[in-house]
Amino acid sequence: MKIPIYIAAFVLLGLLSGCSGNSSSTSHVIYTHKRFIHHNKPKVVKPVFRENKESSHQYVLKGVRDPFKPFELKAESKVASEKTKKKIIDPLQRLSLSQIKLVGIIWGAKKRALIEDTSGMGYIIKKGTLLGENSGVVTHISPDGITIEQHFKDYMGRINTREVVLRLRKEEGEM
Repeated sequence: MKIPIYIAAFVLLGLLSGCSGNSSSTSHVIYTHKRFIHHNKPKVVKPVFRENKESSHQYVLKGVRDPFKPFELKAESKVASEKTKKKIIDPLQRLSLSQIKLVGIIWGAKKRALIEDTSGMGYIIKKGTLLGENSGVVTHISPDGITIEQHFKDYMGRINTREVVLRLRKEEGEM
């Protein structure tokens, strides 16, 4: 085992001794930089004469919208102004109706309903509760479901009203 180490050290010593910094081929090279000197002075160039005539092609902004100004809305729609006025303060207003499941109806002096969101959090609602992201309001609570009235804006800018009914789901064993 010691013999290959000595052989490797000897070969390495022989290779390194050939890499000395004094070689005869590179020691005699001299680098010179030649500078080009101008003996002639450059000629003075005279500017070209231009006439100061008014150009007949000018951009006139009469009756045309300035392309560098941003678009401005002239009047806010009713739904847009309502959304800015109404701040979302209830977590039920952040949910869409597809994320809400009707779990139960509570009968008593006042009709109430129990709903559940996708995370399993339960909420008790009554008539007039704001529900859903499209300004939905609970309008009716019946034994088999609740009715929600939503106001939304269509592609033409008109405000439409839609009634959505969430039905109480029957369990497998119930009739």
